[in-house]
Amino acid sequence: MNTTMPPALPHGELTEVLPDLFCVTGGVKMAPLLAFSRNMTVVREGDRLVLINSMRLDEPGLAALDALGTVTDVIRLAAFHGMDDPFYKDRYDAKTWAVEGSAYRRGFDVTKESVEPYFEADVAMTEQTELPLSGARLHVLPTRPPEGLLRLPSRGGVLVAGDALQNWATTDRYFSFAGKLMMKAMGFIKPHNLGPGWVRAAKPTVEAVRAILDLEFEHVLPAHGEPVIDGAKDEFRRVIEAYAGP
Repeated sequence: MNTTMPPALPHGELTEVLPDLFCVTGGVKMAPLLAFSRNMTVVREGDRLVLINSMRLDEPGLAALDALGTVTDVIRLAAFHGMDDPFYKDRYDAKTWAVEGSAYRRGFDVTKESVEPYFEADVAMTEQTELPLSGARLHVLPTRPPEGLLRLPSRGGVLVAGDALQNWATTDRYFSFAGKLMMKAMGFIKPHNLGPGWVRAAKPTVEAVRAILDLEFEHVLPAHGEPVIDGAKDEFRRVIEAYAGP
């Protein structure tokens, strides 16, 4: 195991939120005093497990993951995520997938092409790519860097989101004190929200954001905040229709 990979940070337990769809919430530290929460989604298809928005688990967490099945693939939707993809590639020889044009660059300013990528995905995904999940489709938000939404066909449609759709109604135990203050001040702590950091960095057009409502979905599993089960499109409709540009 490559010891230079980011370590496992505190996290909760894998929870089945919909049949064969699991989520786990844990922490991520962006600076010595700045920490907040993030989620990993696990999709079980037969004996296979596909990880979306990967988060390194500790040894008990990995044992619980292994009890669900065999990790075969890791999908990265958000350009600002992905630091734990190399861990799962190394541990399970998992196939890694990332949105085409979204390089793995360290830090928040991934728009700087001068920053050397630290990892390369096995597959650069487009909306035409055949994904490792039955009936799954990738919707690409045409921003720089590009952002993906993964639609699963079960139960009226499940959207797995990276940074575009968030549901941080409140802070949780994975936030540091500084994280709570900063994220509240920057507008992150709101239910059914467009990710403020993503909006500022990626500058999506009004048309790109409104196009999310053309997708059929009832549930949203975000990388940040609580899962939205049932009625998710209606919950996000207000903020999407109100979006007037970056």
